[in-house]
Amino acid sequence: MVNVAVLGSNEFVVGFQLAGIRETIEVSSEPLKDIGQLRKRKDIGIVVIDEKIMEALEQHQREEIEDSVDPVFIPVSTKAEQDSLKRLIKKSIGVDLWG
Repeated sequence: MVNVAVLGSNEFVVGFQLAGIRETIEVSSEPLKDIGQLRKRKDIGIVVIDEKIMEALEQHQREEIEDSVDPVFIPVSTKAEQDSLKRLIKKSIGVDLWG
């Protein structure tokens, strides 16, 4: 069975814990080490990662993580931006609700 893990600050992972995700990891002072440990685990298939962690990485490190297939890393932002929300809704349902 493949599990979902969450990597981020304490504030970031709390919501996922409340949603029932058990594999939550608070990021340490060495985020690349935390990411590397998650990549080695065969029971983790999806990693939801705080977008702030991704932004702090160098470009080549970020691209390597974004290209990862096993596990798949999904960056999630804690801020809701209207433009990205509009884009996600349009992509999901195929209709621009604000247009």
